[in-house]
Amino acid sequence: MNEATFAIAMEQFFSVGVIGLLCVFLAPMVFGAITAYYCHKAQEKITDQVWNEWREDETFQKQKVTSSINYND
Repeated sequence: MNEATFAIAMEQFFSVGVIGLLCVFLAPMVFGAITAYYCHKAQEKITDQVWNEWREDETFQKQKVTSSINYND
């Protein structure tokens, strides 16, 4: 590979326009990951609380485990 060709490629890749486009297209992915992590952490507390209440419920403990359980009865 020619050093001049490599220098031109690096100059084009690290230009302001390319870096700006990378930031624009990566921003939704980054913010989506942050949002998913935050929602998971917030929902995990609620889910644990609900399952703890179900485990302590006497009517739930007496139910037989079958292929079709209707919890609305």
